[in-house]
Amino acid sequence: MAMALQDGVIEKGTSIFDFGCGRGGDVKRLEQLGFSAKGWDPNHNADAEKISSDVVNLGFVINVIEKPAERLEALKSAWGLAQKVLVVAARPTWESRGLKGKPFGDGILTAMNSFQKFYEQDELRVFIESTLKRPAMAAAPGIFYVFRDDAHAQKVLAQRARASLAGAPIRASDLFYELHRAQLVKLEEFVTRERRLPQPGELPAELESSLANDLGSVRASFALIRRATGPSKWTDVDLGRPNTAEKRFEQNRELLNPLMEFIELRGRLPREGELDNLEAINETFKSVRSAFSLIRKITGSERWTKFEEQARRNFLVYLALAAFGGRPKFGELPEDLQYDVRELFGNYTNASKEADQLLFAVGNTATVDIAARASTVGKLTQEALYVHVDSLHYLPPILRVYEGCGRALSGTVDEATIIKMHREKPQVSYLCYPTFDEDAHPALSTVVISRLQQQILTFRDFRESENPPILHRKETFVHLGYKQRSKFQYLTSQEEDIGLLSSNKIGTREGWNLHLAEAGVSIVNHKITSRKSTE
Repeated sequence: MAMALQDGVIEKGTSIFDFGCGRGGDVKRLEQLGFSAKGWDPNHNADAEKISSDVVNLGFVINVIEKPAERLEALKSAWGLAQKVLVVAARPTWESRGLKGKPFGDGILTAMNSFQKFYEQDELRVFIESTLKRPAMAAAPGIFYVFRDDAHAQKVLAQRARASLAGAPIRASDLFYELHRAQLVKLEEFVTRERRLPQPGELPAELESSLANDLGSVRASFALIRRATGPSKWTDVDLGRPNTAEKRFEQNRELLNPLMEFIELRGRLPREGELDNLEAINETFKSVRSAFSLIRKITGSERWTKFEEQARRNFLVYLALAAFGGRPKFGELPEDLQYDVRELFGNYTNASKEADQLLFAVGNTATVDIAARASTVGKLTQEALYVHVDSLHYLPPILRVYEGCGRALSGTVDEATIIKMHREKPQVSYLCYPTFDEDAHPALSTVVISRLQQQILTFRDFRESENPPILHRKETFVHLGYKQRSKFQYLTSQEEDIGLLSSNKIGTREGWNLHLAEAGVSIVNHKITSRKSTE
């Protein structure tokens, strides 16, 4: 259910029924979060009423039912209660590794005398779709959504295209901040030091000129810094004497912030019903267009053009991937996505044509390879491009669609830290490094591999390994604005200076530890120290 919350399948006001709730742990947790949740279980809560609800969860139920006909009946019964979405979860095949038991029917009878049926990802999808005659959307390995309304499914797909793998929406202001980081860093350093905006001539002439040309003005550049880094850091900064427009902007900043956030995300002005304070904006500024005119004047026009371009890319990624379930007709799209089409592309034919070109390009290994080599983020090897999950939106659209093809098969691999996009074969791997930020050289824990040509998932587990693969040069996997990138980069430079990274035997934990011992050094808190000083 956590995945359904993250994907927006469960929202405020959603009613939930847990079909096969066990002792009711999920029901209690959902109630604590403020949701209306009920459950039924044949063993622990058999007298409870089976209630029709917005979302019905059939979580790890079909995998414990011995008879295929009864599994099918359980799936149909749960679907019959689902008003909007059915969530189906079952155990993937790799969880059977090391399990003691004996074959029984199409599953295993465990040492505890309990039945378990394990599913390949596509096997589970086919079972759901053939039974319910509805498309099943992969939410995660072993988890699928089935929607009553096609428009609801498209809404969730579009939200995914605008979000990172961690589930948080990617703000266009953050991307724009990264795009102009080289220019903004000197202004940010000045304001951090002086706690005021610079006067004409206090910044290098070339920098002043580039800020004016690219971002509108020094004040507009600082507005972007404030938005990307958080306003609380800059509350005491002297902004100088504002002109009339600037004064009006500052006086109404709280009112305008939701409007700016909406446009950053969607690349267009909101329509009626899309923004809670739209009526107040219209009362204050006569129209939302007039309010946006003020915003553009104060913050600079180019940034909003960039936000529109980012929104177009996000929509194209969504529309390309929507083809896997059968791309909907224009009238089947949710109303807000119809607005996106009209504002960003003019019409659905134009949007679909661009999306098809993108999807066709992903099918060409040579084109994917060119995009990987041209990417400004990620670690490029002879075999693949490796990118941190937080950096996905910094990739060109073709690589985002390539990753999306992997996710269409696997669903979201919630623990993934690094995405490996293979350059020579259609394959996307999701690598889990649980201590990526904390450990200077984190160990690989698990890998989920989406083999696109065969349409299968495979799983590798290094959790019990005494010599797992480890990472080096962590800064190469992340985007420039990643909060710990400078710390990662400093360690790498130290390691390069004393020749620690020149060996070809450092890719595993044992090889690396032996190499450190031979060099007489240790690494503590991302810094190299002499072993003598740590003894």
